[in-house]
This record gives sequence, structure tokens and C-alpha cells, in this order.
Amino acid sequence: MYTSIGFFTVATGDEHYYKIAVNLLRSYRHFSKNPLPFAILADRENEYTKEFDRCILLTQPTNSYLDKLALYDYLPFDTGIFIDADCLAYGDLNEIFAHFSDADDFCCYGRVLPLEDKTGWFNYEDLGELQSRVSYCVGLHGGIYYIRRGEKAAAVFNTAKEISADYKKYNFKGHFATPGDEPILALSMALTGCKPIPFRPEGICCYWEYENGMDLNVGAGSAKIKKTGQRTHLVHWGTRFTRGLLYQKQVAGLELCRNGQTGMQLALSDGKYNGKIALEQTGRLLTRVRNKLNRMIGRGNK
Repeated sequence: MYTSIGFFTVATGDEHYYKIAVNLLRSYRHFSKNPLPFAILADRENEYTKEFDRCILLTQPTNSYLDKLALYDYLPFDTGIFIDADCLAYGDLNEIFAHFSDADDFCCYGRVLPLEDKTGWFNYEDLGELQSRVSYCVGLHGGIYYIRRGEKAAAVFNTAKEISADYKKYNFKGHFATPGDEPILALSMALTGCKPIPFRPEGICCYWEYENGMDLNVGAGSAKIKKTGQRTHLVHWGTRFTRGLLYQKQVAGLELCRNGQTGMQLALSDGKYNGKIALEQTGRLLTRVRNKLNRMIGRGNK
């Protein structure tokens, strides 16, 4: 029997999320030898959603992290990999499916932790009446979710919705402006017997963990951690960094490559952005120096 397979992302609310979602899509198609269908879950159709193979409209979007709790309800494929819109591909993402070949219906990269562990998204002692239903804690990365139609995946998302109604009750970790999907899904996985697979840095790396410590060359389709040389297929930038010059440099280079312009054109584009980045860094340094001098002068006048 034919089973559909593909990738999908979510963009709702601010137009910026649609822009970065299209950048993710274009980077995937550019580096994949045999691109799979790529869908978007959205709160409206627009010029950006037209580029996707499918656009599925959410009937009650929250324009927050909680929209990710509806992934199963709107699952566009029998087996799909969700990718956060603030990611960029630097290799063939189709290879990531192999990482989850033995995974549960719902899965992600992360860690199964003992109940006494304090490094996951929740602490066992904060679970109250749920303690008897949990035998392990979960640490996970929410940039990628693997979802396969099945009872267990459905249970994970149904349970997550129930948990979200009492979000503050469980003292979740993380600094989210609104209830975060990662803490909720981590607890839901523990309650439904789902487990993450060990983290695979070749699958995804978080830029904010290596700020100024990654060697990014979109023209060569290469992203690696400078200190270790570890390469990755997918860089999770984090929304705030997608508004910065380094991300914009990657996107500009990607567009040149997609249009067949490399070599000199790519070097000129990189040089322009490198100049802007240097000026920005110099401005930040001068601001820190000025603030430090003002503090020293202030202390001297006391």
C-alpha cells in the first residue's frame, strides 16, 4: 500500500515567519537530490505559501508555540518530519528519515533521563498527580519532530493538549513568552511511553549554542562547528538570529546559488555582508566601551 512521506513546517502570525519558512523550503530543495513534498501549516494563504507543495490552513491558530500541538491533527503525510521555520538546510535532509527508522510513532532528538535528573524540561517532584504515570524524564530538541500516523502519536498530541491547559501547574523549565511546545511534549512523551532517539549533530545543530563558532558556507553546502569539525545538515538559527546579518548573508548566498550564480558573484555578496557584520561588531564593541567608561566615571563621582 502506498504511504505518503514528506516534510512540513508551521508559519502563523507575523510575516517574518513566512519569509523564513520559504528560506527553509528553498534551502531544502536546493540541497536535496530528490526533494520530497514539503507542506506548510499556516493561518492564511499568501505569496510565500504558494511555493510549498501543500498549504494547510489551521482553523484556530494561536500564533504561538501552541500551534505545534496541532501538528498531528493537520499531518499532511502518513509519515512526516516537522522542521521549525527558523532552520536552514546545508545538506540533503532526506537522510534524516533514516535516523528515525526504528523510532516510535512520535519521536525527536533528545535524551531519556532518570526521574531524579534535573536537566530535562520538567522535574519529577513537580508533577503532582501525574507522578505515578511517569517512569522517566525527557530532554528533547524541538527543531525536528518525526510523526507517523498511529495510536501512539495521536496519544502524545492529545495528552499534550490536556497538559497545556494546566501549563503553569507543572513548573516547566524554559523561558517562553507563551507556553512552550518542548516542555509539554516532553512530559506527554513520558506519560505515553514515547522515547526520543539520541541526539545526532549531523541531523541538526543549534546556532545559538555555537554563536560565532560555526563555519557556514552555503555555496559549498557546508555547515560545521569550528572547534570540532562536526558537520550538520540543518542549522537551527533561533528566531532572533534570523533577523541578523549572518543569517541574511546565508540567504543571499543561497539565492545566488539557486540562480546559478557562484564564484565572483557569491564572493562579492559575502564581502558586502562581511563588511556590514564587521561594522556592526565594531559598533557593539564601542557601545560596551562607552558604557564601561560611563560606569567608571559614575563611580568616580560618588
